Parts: sequence; structure tokens; C-alpha cells
Amino acid sequence: MREGIIKILVVEDEPKSVKLIREIIEMRAHTIMEANNGVSALRLINEHIPDLIFVDINLPGMDGLTLTKLIKANPKINNIPVVAVTASAMKGDKQRFLQAGCDEYISKPFHVKDIIDILNKYDVDAKKAQGQHNPIVLVADDRIENLKLIEAILLPLGYNIITVNNGKQAIDKIKTIEPDIALINVLMPEVDGIEVCRLIKADKQTSTIPVIIITALDDTESKIMALSAGADEFLTKPIDRSELILRIKNLLKIKQHVDSLNKIINEKTRSLQSTIETLKQSQIETIYKLSKAVEYMDQNIGNHNERVSRYVMIITNALGISRDEAETISVASCMHDIGKIGVPQSILLKPDSLTTNEFKQVKEHTTIGANILSSAGSKILDLAAEIALTHHERWDGNGYPRGLAGNLIPITGRITAIADVFDALTMKKTYRPAFSVENAIEAINAESGKHLDPELVDVFLNRIKDIIEVTYLFKD
Repeated sequence: MREGIIKILVVEDEPKSVKLIREIIEMRAHTIMEANNGVSALRLINEHIPDLIFVDINLPGMDGLTLTKLIKANPKINNIPVVAVTASAMKGDKQRFLQAGCDEYISKPFHVKDIIDILNKYDVDAKKAQGQHNPIVLVADDRIENLKLIEAILLPLGYNIITVNNGKQAIDKIKTIEPDIALINVLMPEVDGIEVCRLIKADKQTSTIPVIIITALDDTESKIMALSAGADEFLTKPIDRSELILRIKNLLKIKQHVDSLNKIINEKTRSLQSTIETLKQSQIETIYKLSKAVEYMDQNIGNHNERVSRYVMIITNALGISRDEAETISVASCMHDIGKIGVPQSILLKPDSLTTNEFKQVKEHTTIGANILSSAGSKILDLAAEIALTHHERWDGNGYPRGLAGNLIPITGRITAIADVFDALTMKKTYRPAFSVENAIEAINAESGKHLDPELVDVFLNRIKDIIEVTYLFKD
């Protein structure tokens, strides 16, 4: 497979899946070819010889497995990697795909990350994605033997190693060279490793740099402090070669994914199109503009609407709701706070506690939002109105605006309430710092059966790995 612009064939008869894959591929400046059946795909493959092929298993006429077998039986094209795409990967499917000759498979509904993982695995423009340089590793340790050990392990693997022997030097170097990853020892002169980590994560310029804290085996207190400071991983002394290499590799891969996704998000103006392909473009644009209205009113909101929408998608998928319905609810939830356009900015942006009268005005955003969105003759806007009205109701009946309790609250409102509460906790407010993810999870647990539907809380916590992924990928 050559470097630079490459040709990728997508064999898929579902337009929304094609569109998602196309957007990701085009963001990386590659060429995409498309076919909606096996016969057309074979013609394109023989005429243009792509570098990578995504094949839907359930194609009309010739299915994807048959197409793959024909590709792998032809010496002219059998070296092209084939990625199977399936709507329902059942037990034994992986073996069946591999036996047919598929190199990989992904399951629908897939995420942006799934496609990026495949592109990276087959070295699709990986050097370009990583900025055309070998990864820079900053190592901070006051003991020369530790620095030399890490150098001896990493230099042969092509890493660029920058070493410093105290915390102050580490901070200065990080600001000037912006390494791809930092290995920081806890005990160092001038500034200790915990403080170095905190400063890295507190600076917007360097906050995405992965930090590995090096501690003694039994130094539990330092590990807890490092977690609070934002450390991504730990290494215990004596350092194990295999563990060091694996942790660095995994964190660099995650950082690459985050950087790639952030680029996509910025260029697409945080578009929701990956989850709402079933809706007409005019509806999507209308919904997006409505949700943006709140952001202009409250500049502190950041990516809140984006994250809430994605959390809702995760919960609805876990509930077994149909894909189309889940996407509709997810998109509708991004307008849960649209009613805030009717609340004075002086109240929304107030840096301290609200008065009773001010809070009363804030609560009115639920009914204002419902009034804006209701009676539009659109299923998605009707759902959005329902969510806007009910996402502040409480399971115990002490919410607003109607004081509904239990299952009298529509499930859309109950789902959005969990997503909204979790994201609000993990956001920095003018009157308090952001909760850590761990503390936010504890708070959600504490509100189960009080503020939040206990069954939905269980679903939420069972999918917490996916929730946390969204938290970090779409952080402000």
C-alpha cells in the first residue's frame, strides 16, 4: 500500500453508511469509489485496483462474502485488504468472514473511531496523520540511570527522546516542544511529578498530551493524586520493557484518534450528521441552527449539546430501540435547552448563586422550549418538544415544570435527564470546578431512584466505557 492519496472502494447499498465512511475518507484527502452491488464492485476493482475495500455482507444479488472470495481468488487483486461490514455480528461470524478471506470486520452501527482504526491499521496515510515525525517522548526523572534505561528501550524503536532531570525543566520543555507523550517521575526536585501533570492538563495547549506517571510499586497515595491531576497511565518501578512499550503505543494511538476526530469535528462545525442520516437535510440544518442558538446565548456551554446527544444515542442503542428511532431521539435531545433563548443572558451567565426569582426564570426554559418546538408537524421536532419539557422532571416527582414522577415522565425525557446531569457534572461551571468522571459516576449512582430512573441508570452504567469515550473525544 503506497503512502499519500489512496483509493478506497466502499461496496454498500445503505446510503447513510456510505455517507459516513465517505466523509471520514475525504477528510483524509483520499479518493473514494462506490458500488452498491457485487457485480459493479468487481468491475471497479479490476479497472481501478483500489488500495482498501469496505464490503457490506448483505448486498443485493451477490453477497459480500461471495464477492470477497472472488477477490481473494484472483492473483491480480488478492493482496487488497478487505474489511467486512455487517449489521449484526453473531457468534461465529468472525470465523466465517476470515475463512472467506476478509482481513477485518466491523459491526453496524459503527462509530467514526471504527473507520479510523481500520485506516490506521493498514497504514492509510498514518505518517501524515502523525505530523510527519517520529513520536517525541519527554522523560522527566532526577535519576540518570532511569533516563538511560528508558532511552535504551525506546531509541531503537524510532522514538525521539527528550530527557530532563527536574520538574521545572519538564514544564519548560513541554511548552516549547509539545511532545507527543510525557513520562514523569513522581519524586523530583523543584516541582514534583504530580504538579507537572496538573500543569500539563490545565493548559489548553498541552492538555491532550498523554502523561504516564512513574511511581514506586506501593505508592498508592501518589497514584490517587496523579489521577486527580489528570494522569493517563502509570508505570511502576522497576520499569518493565514490554509494559513501557505497550503503554506508550496505546496512548499514542488514542491521542492520534482524538486528534483526528477533533479535526473532523472542527471542520464539520461539530456536525451531527453521523447520527442523523435518516433525516432530510433541511431538517438537519434547522435542528442544528436551533441548537446553535443556545450556544450563542450561553458561551460556556461548549460541546454540551453534542455530548448529550451522543450519550442519548448510547443509552437508546443499549435499550434495543431501533436504529432509526434511536437516531431520531438522539438528534432531538440536542435541543433540550433551546428554551434558554427566552432566559435573560444576565441570569444564564451569572457567576454566583441565583435568587429564587432568577431560578424561577431559568426553570421556564422547559416550557419555552416546548412551545417553540411543538405543533410543527414533524416527528423529530415533536420529540424535541417532549424532551425540552420533561428533561428536568425527577423520578421522585420533585422536578419541574409539572412535577411528574416515575414512568409518567416520557422515556425520552428520562434518558436525556441522565445524559444532561452527567455532562453538567463533568463540565466546569462559573461557580464550581468540573467533577472528575469517577465522581460524576458516583453522583449518578446516588441519584438513582431519586432524580433519575434507576433502570436507566443501570443501563447508563453498563455502557460507561462508551460514555467515557465520548466525554474525552468531545471535551471542550
